[in-house]
Formats: sequence, C-alpha cells, structure tokens
Amino acid sequence: MDTGSGSTKVEEKEELKAVVLADTFDELFQPMTQNRPRSLLPLCNVPMIEYTLEMLALSGVVEAFIMCKAHADKLTAYIKQSQWARGHAQMKVFVRSVRHATTIGDALRAVDESSAIMTDFVLCTGIVVSNMNLSKIVAAHVANKKRDSNHIMTMLLQETTPGHRRQVKSDESVYFIDPSSSRLLALNSHATVPRVRTTVIPPEVITAHAEVEVRADLTDTCVAICTPDVLALFTENFDYHIMRRDFIHGILESDILGKTIYAHVLGGSNSIAGDSDGDAMAGEGLAFVSHSGYAACVTDTSAYDAISRDLIGRWAYPLCPDNNPGSYEAYSYSRGAVYKASSVRLDRESRVEHHVILGANARVASQATIADSVLGARCSIGEHSSIRGSHLFGDVRVGRNASVESSVLGERVTILDNVIIERGCLIGDDVTVGPNVRVPAFTRIARRRMRKMGSPESMHDDSDDDEEESVWADAERTESDPMDGLDQFDRQAVGAEGVGYVWDNAVADAGSDADSDYSDDDTDQRLRHLHTLGSTMADAAYPESDGDGSADEDDDDADELAHLSPQEEFERELYLTIKRACDDNLSASKASLELKSLRMSYNKEQDEMRVGVVQEVLRIIDIDALADSASRTLRRWGPVIAEYIADGRDQLDLVDIVERHCAEEHGLDGVRAKLFVRLVYLMYQLDIVEDVAVVAWHNRALKKADVDQEL
Repeated sequence: MDTGSGSTKVEEKEELKAVVLADTFDELFQPMTQNRPRSLLPLCNVPMIEYTLEMLALSGVVEAFIMCKAHADKLTAYIKQSQWARGHAQMKVFVRSVRHATTIGDALRAVDESSAIMTDFVLCTGIVVSNMNLSKIVAAHVANKKRDSNHIMTMLLQETTPGHRRQVKSDESVYFIDPSSSRLLALNSHATVPRVRTTVIPPEVITAHAEVEVRADLTDTCVAICTPDVLALFTENFDYHIMRRDFIHGILESDILGKTIYAHVLGGSNSIAGDSDGDAMAGEGLAFVSHSGYAACVTDTSAYDAISRDLIGRWAYPLCPDNNPGSYEAYSYSRGAVYKASSVRLDRESRVEHHVILGANARVASQATIADSVLGARCSIGEHSSIRGSHLFGDVRVGRNASVESSVLGERVTILDNVIIERGCLIGDDVTVGPNVRVPAFTRIARRRMRKMGSPESMHDDSDDDEEESVWADAERTESDPMDGLDQFDRQAVGAEGVGYVWDNAVADAGSDADSDYSDDDTDQRLRHLHTLGSTMADAAYPESDGDGSADEDDDDADELAHLSPQEEFERELYLTIKRACDDNLSASKASLELKSLRMSYNKEQDEMRVGVVQEVLRIIDIDALADSASRTLRRWGPVIAEYIADGRDQLDLVDIVERHCAEEHGLDGVRAKLFVRLVYLMYQLDIVEDVAVVAWHNRALKKADVDQEL
C-alpha cells in the first residue's frame, strides 16, 4: 500500500486512543443505578458499555481509558472478567477512578493531569451505541487540521426526521454549519418548554460566510474526535463543566480563543475533508466521506427505549440482538422481529406479538401477552398478564392478571397478582409491588429510601459508593428507627406485601438539572417527565398546580392530555399557535413561521395543514359583528392561508372547507350560511382563489344536486 508522504507515515504510526466517560452526573436513571453504573445497565440484554467498546475496537482504537466515579470497583471487576481483559484482545481497556469529580469537566481535567493522552483521540460516553467505523472520520479530522491549525474537535451528529423517537423531547438545538467545509459556526440550545419562538443568529455567521446551513434536525451522538488541546482548554477554564452547554458554546462564542469545531452528519449530504479511501489529504480539495451509519447516546430512559427499538428493528444492522457484541446469549430471529434464546419456555396460548426479546430461561405463561418489550434472563410472566413497551432486567417475576406499560423493571423485581404499572415507571432492583395496587405513571420505586438531606450533587447517578450510603437509608431498618420515624415501606404505593419506597421526583429533578446537557437550573418543571420512556409532549402541556385550590382540576386536565391521540394533540397545538398569534398580534410572516415549525414537528402534509389552519382562522370570526370581523380576519390571515394553496385543486378544496364550516352551525339561524358568499368573495378579492375555481365548485355542486334529485 502506498502510504504517501513522510508526514503521513508518521501519523500512521500514532496509536489511536479513546477517553470514555462512564458517568453523566445526573439523576435520569435512578433508582436503576443504585447498585451499578449506568454503563453496566443492560440494553437488549447486553451491558451498554459493550456497545461503546465494540465501536472503538472496530475503529482501530488500541487503548481506551474509562473515567468512572460511581461504582468504579464494579466496572473494574466487569472489565477484568470480560473479553477485553484477554491476552489476544485487540484493544486494551483501563478503568480510572475519578472519585472527587462532580462534572464531566472534572473528569477531563483528570485525564489531562494523567498525561495519558498526547495525540488526537476519540471522546465519547460509555452509553453510546453505534455500528460506525470511525477511522475515516479520524482521517478526515486530521486532514482538516492541516488546512485549519485552529481545528480542535470534530463532532458526530445524527440526522433525524421531525418527531422521530430518538429526538430529545426536552431539548431543541439549532446548528449553524458551513456546508462547504462542515465547520460548526454556532449552536443554539434551549429547553422545549417554555416554548422559545425565535432563535438568535450571530450576525458574523451571516456576514462572514457565503452559505450557511441551519439545521434543527440533528441530535448529538456524544462522540467526538478531539485534539489534546481540548483537554488543555478544560484544565485552563474551570467554568467548563458540561461538554455542549459550556465547552462547545464557549469555543464557538469566543473571539479570544480562536478555536474551530467541525461536524460530521450521519445521514446527511454535506462533505468533510478526506479522499475517497478515507485517508488524510494534504491538498486543498474536499471529497466525500461516507455519511451512512448509526450512532446514538442513551441520555435518558426515553432514549433508552428508542435505541432499544432501533436495535430490535435492525436499524443499526449489523448491530442487532442476534449479532450481539461480545459472547452474550445467542438469539434466533423470527417473524415480527421476535428474538428468542434457545431455552425460552412459552406455554400454550401465550402471545408474543412483535418486536420482542426473550432472554435465556424466560417463561411466558398461558394467556400472557408480550409486545414491544425486552425480557431478561430467567424472567417469568404469569397467566393473563400483559407486558407492553417495557424493559425487564434479569430474574423479574410478574404474577397473574398484572399489566406493565412502558416501564423499566430492575433485577429481581417481583410484581404480585393484579398489579397495574402505568407508563414511565422505574422500579429499582429487589423491589416487590402488590398485590392489588395501581402504580401511577412516572413513579420511581427503590429498594432503599432516599433521605431528604445532602446536596443535589451527592444524589447523582454517578455518586460514589461511600457517598451513596450517606444519601440512602437501608430498607432493612426497623419501623421504630428514630432516624426516619416512618413506616418500614410505603405500603400505600407498593401494596400490603410490597417492599420498597417511592422516589421523590422533585428531588430527582433537582439533581438532574445541576449537570445535564439537556436542562438548566431554571428549567420549567413541565420538562419533568420528558426524559422518561412513555412520555409525550402532552405531558409538558401545563405546569403543576401552584396550590391555589385547583389541583383537582389541573390533575383532570393533565390526565385528559395524557390520553390525547397524536391527531388530537396536533389539533390542540394548532389552536394554541393561532391563539398566541392573535393574542400577541403577530404579523402574517411570523405566524407563518410558527405554523411551519408546527408542521415539521408533527410531520403533517400540506392538505392537512390547509384544513386545520383554515378551520381555526374561520373560528376567529365574531358572529356578532359578522361583516367587519370576516373582512378583518381574512385580510390579516389571507397571506398565511395562501401559503397552503398551490394549484386549482387546492383552491377547490379551500372552497369546500369554507362550505363545510358555514354549514356545520345549525343553531345560528343560517347566519354562517349567509357568511359563505362573503368569505368566498373576500378570498377572490385577496387573490387566494380564482374565479375558475369558484365556477368549478358551483358546477360540481349543481351536478351533485341533479343526481340527488334523480334519486
């Protein structure tokens, strides 16, 4: 093989290393992470760290340094007995404990202090799932450095369609990218609620570049190729705690540092430096590097569920349950994306519907139903029980007539007879629930009680074992323990025979806000459930009761919203968008932008938007002042309606929509029926419909009337 220039030969001799951040310093997976780090939680019955290490080994990484604070001893023990500790392993893995770290920035400063990284390296979290070979992206990163001496990082971003299950519900990010070089120019991130109606574009982004791509369809994979300068910058700036919110924003907005960041978009079409073979180029030209591939990060339980579904649905092929990384249980694949271990026992009349993984020695009793779920090893499901959209770790027992919906159950959890687990629940290891209880949606139950003491930092998923003992009270305490003065277990929540304590979601939110990339200290509490599987945007529709006596009414509203269909949710958002535009007196152009954003969010067709927008606009008209209100409303909203009219067929459909609206109100003595002619005439005056369309509508109506008369 021709290695090219001498400088290239030197670069090829450099060993590629990786820094893996095993901790995320948030509460989003508690209480599942009481007994182990998040990276060792099973995803499709394989520890998540295995997916990350497999990606790094495939990419040619020779040494991986796992930086871990929480349960570092357990992670070390796992690595020592894994395939990565064998003499013939293609990649060496080292676990480094960072006991006193409280943020990602602290962990990276520890890496810099150790001097283990002296060349370009891969930076990722220990919860990344990818089928990517990063070697070509690394080569492109090196090529970019030759043209841009200030280049310090290449981010790996994944393109997703609006409303995709892997899109982060709690966060909205807008990336500004130079398409000619893939350089990241600016990044605006904000919480989903309260809704932000505008995004700020730095003037220099527009004035200094001939073309700028504005992308709101990208998600951060938590994978980046970095130079050692990244570690040095974290050491020099102790204000850098979070990668995206602090470091990336700080680099992009700093005129003093003068550093640059590039982006590689998976599923995109923009180019990045490198030749067709992926080797670094010394020239000035740009060539395309493959943008196919799958990469995602398990940032919360909502992402956990989405990525699990992707693996089961073979969207990350060849990464799929019947081709698991490492030497884990082998599965057979059958129709409907059902994966079964050879030792699975299915009783007669049991139902395994679709998108299911059944672990070794799992048992499903007669009349039990499993769908869109993962069952770990030795799980047992009783008669007439239902498991849907859920993830059960090893040794879970579910009794008779039980129901588990869109929830996560830890190891050795027991669900007794006649128990209903509603969506979004997290049940920690060794908990028992039941019998005859209903666990409300988004409830967290732990085997040990969380003491309401200490700082939020001491309650992270990534807390040290010793710190954990200072936060959690042992559930084995007697009922007369003077330290708590409470009953032994939360019997009302877990049932008469239950074992466990309800997690305080408010405390969890406080902990997760402190250091999460996807939240901030003043985050609206409506974001509470959006990090959890089974959640929808309707769960963030209203804040909780403020104690004014309307708690029951608010609960009823929230319960109603939780059961809205996607179409009903869209119609409600459309109504609220148009109402806000009227209340805030927005111009037609701004209202149009709001509606375009809504259309993208719900992936609606032009025809659907035309029907919805016209109906809502017509409802604005004041019946008591019909003539003036109709004229004023259509002159204001006419330009918006016109954007949903492309041809004569659309004009004919518009007249039909107006006709239906005017005919649907029967209790107004024909007032709206008289309004029809005025509305059509106003639309003709405003050039929204043409006379040809009105004549075509009239002729069609006459033909229909003749047919009806003959019948």
